[in-house]
Amino acid sequence: MKRYLLLIVALLLVLQMGCTSKQNEIPMVEEPDNTSVEVSVEDKVIIDRSETLSDHVVELFGIDDAATIILNDTALVSVIMAYDMEFDDDTKNLIKDTVLESDSEIKEVIISNDEKTFFQIVEIITDLMNGTSYDKYVNEISRLIEKSK
Repeated sequence: MKRYLLLIVALLLVLQMGCTSKQNEIPMVEEPDNTSVEVSVEDKVIIDRSETLSDHVVELFGIDDAATIILNDTALVSVIMAYDMEFDDDTKNLIKDTVLESDSEIKEVIISNDEKTFFQIVEIITDLMNGTSYDKYVNEISRLIEKSK
């Protein structure tokens, strides 16, 4: 019994010495800087406009989710329809009208029901929100628009 007690006390002492740090030691994990990357004003405006358009489209009946990206005066809107809802010409016209009413700077609306396009737009918007330059994605957005026409 005394052996076990001595073993436990010795083990606790070893653990206590291993868990303490010296005051002048540099910690193993450094705290990240509190500097954040700011999206430029133009990029932020485009992101805000895109998000606003997506919010208006999602409010429409039968649409579960929407992602929008704007390039010049063209908006590419990709939607995920609700269960048992069809993506037909009436839905397209409703989305188009909603986008045109919501943003007066938009002249053309391209609408897609492709999940791959949806997630590509979401990825682009996420990168833009994290500080990536809009210029990096201009070619990719152009390809998405041409593919969805």
